Amino acid sequence: MNKILITTLLLGSTLLADNSNVYVEMSPTWIKYEAKDVNYNFKPTGFKWTAGYEVKDFTLASVAIEGSAMIGVENDTTSTASTMIDEIYSLHLKGSFPLTEGLSANIYAGGTRGKMLLTSNQVTASSNFENSFSYGAGAEYWFKSDVSLHADYMKYFKNIDAIEVGIGFRF
Repeated sequence: MNKILITTLLLGSTLLADNSNVYVEMSPTWIKYEAKDVNYNFKPTGFKWTAGYEVKDFTLASVAIEGSAMIGVENDTTSTASTMIDEIYSLHLKGSFPLTEGLSANIYAGGTRGKMLLTSNQVTASSNFENSFSYGAGAEYWFKSDVSLHADYMKYFKNIDAIEVGIGFRF
């Protein structure tokens, strides 16, 4: 399933490569996952692939739509509990506000669907898919070569926060 999703994202971005409004991003992701019945904040990591399309560029801002998929890379385990990212999918509207040439502040709002598995001596959380409103903010710098660096804070679910730092490419 994960290989199909990654292949689809890469193939889709390649097919749209003639459009300068299309971009892809790759981000390692550090996640904080809090479980209400477990006294430990798990920190699994993931890798996020994003494909975006800039819908409209206004004078003081631009609006884009982004679809992303995150897969677990490393899971967090203690002697009594473990957590695992199975998969997280998101669809967001992105508002980008230029601060200087190349540097912009970004805000995100949209929806997320995903599942994680938590097991411990105290609780076993279901690995069913859940849906949630998600939002975030970050900064991005686009170089003249259509390559970007970005850092974002995202709130995917009420108990899942993430820091994402990555690289992007515009076609």
